[in-house]
This record gives sequence, structure tokens and C-alpha cells, in this order.
Amino acid sequence: MSERQEVVERNLWAAPALFAFVAWVLFKASDGHSTGRIAWIVYASGWVLVGGMLVRAVVRRRNPGIGAVFGVGILLVMGALFAANHG
Repeated sequence: MSERQEVVERNLWAAPALFAFVAWVLFKASDGHSTGRIAWIVYASGWVLVGGMLVRAVVRRRNPGIGAVFGVGILLVMGALFAANHG
């Protein structure tokens, strides 16, 4: 894999943190049911990205590495916090 591909892959594994952050901002700005619903959709989009990256790793028979731990970990922690506060 080229250096550029590795950089893109690392950034994709880190992207769930951005989804979790945007969802957090939306939950904080929540003025009603619709904003909370949008926040959950943004949060779920982070899981779609992680799932796609995990499928890609399985298809290529590569170890997803620490990026998978970070991506899944941040989504699990933030999802638990969101559910506890806004569930």
C-alpha cells in the first residue's frame, strides 16, 4: 500500500470522532425532538463508516489495527453517554 493510501486509511479510521463530535454538538443544541433525531442519525453514520472499513479490512485480509480500536471505542463510549443523557 502506498503512503498516500495509508494516510487516507488512518484518516478514515479517525473520522468517527468527527461524527461523534457533531452529534454531541447537535445534542447540546437540541431544542426539540427533530434535532435529537438528527444527532442520532449523524452518530449512526459513524458506525456505517467503521463497518465499511472493517469489511474492507476483512476483504483485503488485513489487520485493521489500532484504528479500528479507536473508531469502535469512541463510538461505543459516546453512544453510551448519548443514550444515558438523551435516550
